[in-house]
Amino acid sequence: MDSIVVTASGGLFLGILCGAGALFLLKMVGRPSPIAEEHYKTSFAFSGNLKQTPLIDAIQFLEIGRREGILHIYCGRRKGYLIFKEGHVMDAFFRNYTGKEAVFSMLDLEEGDFYFEPKIISQPRLISQSIMDLALEWDGLKNDR
Repeated sequence: MDSIVVTASGGLFLGILCGAGALFLLKMVGRPSPIAEEHYKTSFAFSGNLKQTPLIDAIQFLEIGRREGILHIYCGRRKGYLIFKEGHVMDAFFRNYTGKEAVFSMLDLEEGDFYFEPKIISQPRLISQSIMDLALEWDGLKNDR
């Protein structure tokens, strides 16, 4: 009789333990991990063609959305990129140019493709001007030519 009570109480204890473990697992499955939350903040795909969407429009769209990541620009075999953090252009590279000159060269492109890669950026800001200031300066240079 004592062995039946011990077995029954042991089974009850194991049942409660398994139930608690199952509830814990169910709560953990529904909770996103910190990595998943960080990815969710930046998961945003944006791409297009420069004939349909001028680069300045794409840049302004990313600026207004306060996006963070890299805008890749492809024109034939030439490749460039603009780095964004909180919607601000931090740095740029195109062909042999960097910074403001690279931005101007890419704004001159009339055809090509672009793709925005969401990514957490940790580099310092190397372009201090806003995109509007750069666009106005570029437009002035373009009109002088």
